[in-house]
Amino acid sequence: MERTSRGWWAVGALVALTCVMMLWQGVSTSLTPAPAETSDVTSEPVEQQEGAPPPSSTDSAGKTEIVVHVAGAVKNPGVVRLPGGSRVDDAVKAAGGFSPQADPDAVNLAQPLEDGVQVYVPRRDESMKVSRRTGMVEPASAPENGKRPSGKVNINTATAEELESLPGIGPVTARAIVDYRRQVGGFHSVDNLLDVRGIGEKRLEQIRSYVTVR
Repeated sequence: MERTSRGWWAVGALVALTCVMMLWQGVSTSLTPAPAETSDVTSEPVEQQEGAPPPSSTDSAGKTEIVVHVAGAVKNPGVVRLPGGSRVDDAVKAAGGFSPQADPDAVNLAQPLEDGVQVYVPRRDESMKVSRRTGMVEPASAPENGKRPSGKVNINTATAEELESLPGIGPVTARAIVDYRRQVGGFHSVDNLLDVRGIGEKRLEQIRSYVTVR
């Protein structure tokens, strides 16, 4: 009987010890701090602030390119490309400078340039006017004496001097008409003048009543 009592006591002590150990483990677990959450090291791209200017596409000097047609009494007439902010003097230099026949005093070399304009350098014997649209010097629409052709000018046979009597036609355009006529063998109609460099719709309408093709 005594042995049985001792057995039950041992079992009870074992159960009590087990409960104490389980209780202690629970308390220890609750006191252990949870591991800190790791932050994502990949940063999101910073958005451009509203209203901020977009990245500039211009070069470091902030200049843009302009295209200008240099015509008249220069050594190498034609289209030139210049930095923005250029002036007539820069255009003349880009075209090789003045030719011996040029009248430099008739051109404002300090005139600022805009994209798409024509710089016309006159000869000493040309009558000139200043374009209100561009501020550039260009041939006068009529000779100084105000004369017009007495009759219609045949553009297939007229000399350069005769062509210069037409309104709006200066020496450069007159020579261009003669050169084109020589290259193609003649004009089939007045409208073919549109194929000549320097003659557009407006200029053609200006001279249409003064020219003919025969």
